[in-house]
Amino acid sequence: MTLPSGLLRTAVTVLVAGAAGAGLDWVGIPLGWLLGAMLTMIAAAFLRLPAEQPRPLVPWVKASVGTLLGASVTPAIITGAAQWWPSVLCMLIVIALGGLINFQLLSRVARFSRVEATLCSMPGGITEMILLGEQAGADQRRVAIVHTLRIALSILTIPILATLIFGITIDRAAAPEHPPMTLPDWGWFAACILAGVLADRHTRIPAPLILVPLVLCAALHLSGLTAFAVPGAVSTLIQLVIGMNVGARFLGLSLRSLAAMAGAACSVVAVQISLAVAASLLMSGWIGADRLSLMLAYAPGGLAEMSLIAIAMGREVAFVGLHHVLRVLLSLGASSPLVRRASR
Repeated sequence: MTLPSGLLRTAVTVLVAGAAGAGLDWVGIPLGWLLGAMLTMIAAAFLRLPAEQPRPLVPWVKASVGTLLGASVTPAIITGAAQWWPSVLCMLIVIALGGLINFQLLSRVARFSRVEATLCSMPGGITEMILLGEQAGADQRRVAIVHTLRIALSILTIPILATLIFGITIDRAAAPEHPPMTLPDWGWFAACILAGVLADRHTRIPAPLILVPLVLCAALHLSGLTAFAVPGAVSTLIQLVIGMNVGARFLGLSLRSLAAMAGAACSVVAVQISLAVAASLLMSGWIGADRLSLMLAYAPGGLAEMSLIAIAMGREVAFVGLHHVLRVLLSLGASSPLVRRASR
């Protein structure tokens, strides 16, 4: 009995991505599994290799990230969250300032249309931005490429910035040990993931794959029904699939189209990350928060990706996750009226 060609391609791709991730992790590269999987897919795209990501797993894995975020919520974090408002306010300023600067760069220098410049300046919601672009008559591929490069470049640069600017050494051995999950724990874990997937399919809740499992898992932990912490092997699998998902966005793109958009995307990311670094340095001195956690909270990467990086780096996961949930909600809420205004 032979495997279908699509399933065989997926299996081979997962094996190669896993080998690349294991190799980077073995030599001590931070986020090795995530970066190895992402770079494998990007290389396959550039070399025109028949790679295939495990697409059916992606919603379940993203819901797992939301569950991991919810598992990090404690009563102490809920109490302390009221003191995060200066950081949230700073994030809003970073988003507004970054959007304004990037709109001017894209519309005046890169010669994007006003609608395309608006969509590409938004810091989140790649699928939603593409759909809005389609409705407004924008070049969907241009919007997709800029946002794909935004996420990929953010993932690549954050470990470097953590070392070069903040002087932070990411110690993989420093991850805390947790008791093994019991059978009921696995049941709660699965229920949270299932709730996120069902919400994604049947509701119009913003970012349901992350938000619904996060809220449900946090409620379970705060109520005392469970106190599970997901083992490292599961986190590794999540890194692998998320990395492949990011890299798979490059499949089917030509080098010419990527080269044409690379300058614009790099400019967008440079502005957003520069503002994130500056804001994190400013706010760490003001509110005394961890600088890397602040940078992750303000970074322009995707909600799932930045939350996963916070987990992998052992930072304040709930703090980072809250900021990115608010960023996505703000981006989705502001994008429609801004696009309508740009279309006039």
